[in-house]
Amino acid sequence: MPKISLYGHDDTPFTEKCRRALVFKRLPFDLHISTGPEDVKRWSPVTGLLPVMRVDDELVSDSTTILYRIEELKPDPPLLSPDPNVATQQRNLEDWADESFLWYWQEWFRLDGEAPPPAPESAFARFRRLLGLGAADPRERAKAELVRGLTDRMNDLVNFLGSRPYFYSDQPSLADLTVHAMLRTLRRDEIPGAAGQLSARPALVAFMRRVEAETGGA
Repeated sequence: MPKISLYGHDDTPFTEKCRRALVFKRLPFDLHISTGPEDVKRWSPVTGLLPVMRVDDELVSDSTTILYRIEELKPDPPLLSPDPNVATQQRNLEDWADESFLWYWQEWFRLDGEAPPPAPESAFARFRRLLGLGAADPRERAKAELVRGLTDRMNDLVNFLGSRPYFYSDQPSLADLTVHAMLRTLRRDEIPGAAGQLSARPALVAFMRRVEAETGGA
């Protein structure tokens, strides 16, 4: 058995999905959490990004590539369905979840850290504000729009899941690990309001519990 080490940032979805994949496969590994930029430079000299996984002397970058390497190391239990059509759906959902939710977080933190541009308030805007007809700060409107977008993405997931225990299958796959990792971050309410929207969707809450039962708990 090769020596496996996973290096990542604390509580990020990309590290989390790789960690759970290793637990799911029952592969022994060491987990190293970054405490600063020097760790990142030392652990990930090629891309400068985490997570990375070291398998003996081999360095594997990118969370999706890591999942595929884990699959090669131990094919059972599988991270992809043996049905090629279902496997394609699972791959597509894994990619969609990564890209979609990452975009929402990037936009949220950009808005959260951006100072509002100084601008005089028009008489009409002041009138609307006094009547409670809208927020004067355009960032607050943009944030509310982002939460609505996240709600739409959660509704998409509910529809993708349907009545199955896992996405497109009765067994967990790399798609499920990725979606779970993204929803776990939303559950911490780093984007205020997202946790409440998630808890209002019992199908997703139950899905998360099933994944956690297979991958070491919450």
